[in-house]
Amino acid sequence: MCPTQLFFISLLFLFIINSSKADNTTSFGYCPSSVCDNGLNISYPFWRLDKYSSDSPQYCGYPGFGINCSQIDSILYISSDSYNVTNIDYSVYSINLVDIDALDDKTCPRVHHNVTLHKDFPLKYSELDLFVNFYYNCIHSPNSYIAYPFDCLNSNGNKSYHAEEEEDFDWTRICEKKVVVPVTKDGFTRGIGAAMVEGFLLHWVNAATECVECEASQGRCGYNNSAHESLCYCKDGTVKFDNCNTKEIPKGLTHHLMGEPSSLDPLGAK
Repeated sequence: MCPTQLFFISLLFLFIINSSKADNTTSFGYCPSSVCDNGLNISYPFWRLDKYSSDSPQYCGYPGFGINCSQIDSILYISSDSYNVTNIDYSVYSINLVDIDALDDKTCPRVHHNVTLHKDFPLKYSELDLFVNFYYNCIHSPNSYIAYPFDCLNSNGNKSYHAEEEEDFDWTRICEKKVVVPVTKDGFTRGIGAAMVEGFLLHWVNAATECVECEASQGRCGYNNSAHESLCYCKDGTVKFDNCNTKEIPKGLTHHLMGEPSSLDPLGAK
């Protein structure tokens, strides 16, 4: 093969690669990745809650998957409770969360509430998690039950305990409160305090209920709160209702629903 032929073949190869990259970049124009100030990468199905505003009322991602970024923490809200996102592994569909309460005092962490995952919420517990039962302000040690003291939470003569197994006693008679705290099995080997500060894992395996139809058509789902409409962002750059096999949203209505990409884009598109 002569040098001239090799030159043109190389040009053609580069053109194909660049076209592919451009397609991947522009196909989901309203679904860009973003990075929090602390370095956390935010990509579909998550989205930047702090970039969401009345001027940009739409987002591309799962409902409830908005992450509020700040210089220190990246916060995901579950049932109105706040969790610091320490890592998202998109290759295994896992997210590492730490209850904000546990960070108030890392030397003696205390969580004040259970983690509430509703049935239709697409985040589920990992097989790498285990659940620790905490009993706060008990007037005495639970009898006939394997519970370990958590001395740093003792107060006014009352004591606190933790145990891996469910109770076989009426804890309400002797303790003020019970909270079930998920931690990772690996973190638990370093002690309960360290495990709480390291947090727990959740997985997203199945699509959100609102997104099944869209993702089945190779789209990415989203929502527009001002119009109260589910949206489907398609590979060809169009935006449709429900799924990519339906008719495209009329151009004028698309602009009404989506607005123009700006610095206030819900995922931080520039």
